Amino acid sequence: MRPSLARSRSALLLTVFGALHFAAPASAQSVPAAPSVQSIPATPPKASAAATPATPAMGRDAVLTRGRQLVTWFYAQDLDPVWAAFLPSARANFGSDLSAFKAYRSSGVTTYGKETRLLSEDVQTMDGVTYYLRTATFEKGPRVQWTVAFGLDAAGRVVEFGILGGTEAAPDQQARGRNGGSFGF
Repeated sequence: MRPSLARSRSALLLTVFGALHFAAPASAQSVPAAPSVQSIPATPPKASAAATPATPAMGRDAVLTRGRQLVTWFYAQDLDPVWAAFLPSARANFGSDLSAFKAYRSSGVTTYGKETRLLSEDVQTMDGVTYYLRTATFEKGPRVQWTVAFGLDAAGRVVEFGILGGTEAAPDQQARGRNGGSFGF
């Protein structure tokens, strides 16, 4: 995919993600345990009475690192740290119920299998939310691409989460991952 096409696709995904907020069933995967990285809790520290300046958005490398960390946990079905990073707006998609989130993920593993090919990773910012977007194919549907989207605030907490897609992967993307193959830690 040409870079301009990739940017256009990412912009379109963000527009769709904003409109649907939460879309398709989970794509799935099972990978080894997550790397040891400090967890960022969903609840921000107590603010002092004095006004605090706005926190600048996370840099691209920090978003990639945080997104990869969350995807690793999600794919490994280690959902407690993912849930801990979800703010109420992200939890609402599951009725604020961790067991519903776990059932959603389990269904995705059964239906789609593990990730077999990474097609792209991207970072986009829209309306003050920075999105980690990971597009891949999975073993039980290698011709279909899915995008996992984590919308992060400036502290790395998840304000939005969704899985988009069900679109057919281009033949060249099926044959080789655009950004280096399948996801594995």
